[in-house]
Amino acid sequence: MARGLFALLLLLSACAPRPGEPGPVLLVPGGRIVGAWAEIEAGFPLPGPPILAGRAGSRLYLAYPYELDVLEGGELVERHDLPGVPRFLHARPEPVVGTAEGVFAPGVGFFPYPARDARRQGNRIYWTDGNAYRDDERLFSGAFRAVVADRERVAFLGKEARFLNGERFPIPPFLKAELSEYLYLLTETGVVAYTPSGLRIGMRKGRFSDLAVDASGVWLLLPTGRVLALDAELEVQR
Repeated sequence: MARGLFALLLLLSACAPRPGEPGPVLLVPGGRIVGAWAEIEAGFPLPGPPILAGRAGSRLYLAYPYELDVLEGGELVERHDLPGVPRFLHARPEPVVGTAEGVFAPGVGFFPYPARDARRQGNRIYWTDGNAYRDDERLFSGAFRAVVADRERVAFLGKEARFLNGERFPIPPFLKAELSEYLYLLTETGVVAYTPSGLRIGMRKGRFSDLAVDASGVWLLLPTGRVLALDAELEVQR
């Protein structure tokens, strides 16, 4: 038993964030994270290089194995235990983290949903395992890969975007998606923006590694690690 406990402690120690270790470049609205340093506003150090990161307003969410840290103004304001290694993290419209064990919503609780992706509006969890769900209720069947949401709308995405208000339209294959004023899709050849009724209103061609969106704009991560800041219509911010 002592050997088993020692092995578990070694595993948790290996998973813990270490300030000196390098990490990937992660994009968040308004900046990026390089290893254990946040290049946001004046910049500040982090507890360690996170696996995933998200930002909503002044709050920065950092997902580590078995841990979610919440920073504000560069200071740690919350720390939550996670039941496993995070698979996805979304800070908007409300924070939610997915692991192999289920979905964790700070301030709400843990739900054993086998989610490929999930979003949170208030206390409601919208998630997909291919089908579309709201909490424990199946909304409709399908072959969905992702969920996007803002404070008013929710859409499930696969070969089409299907909004809960009934709007639906075909979309191209995508790598990542976000919803703010428009639906933004990161594809192999660029990023495209649609209105919630399916009208394409903008496109930015190029190869990008990541996409981040909030009410103030759109950010793209170039393969070089540089961040490109755009407005809602995908024009370069001045």
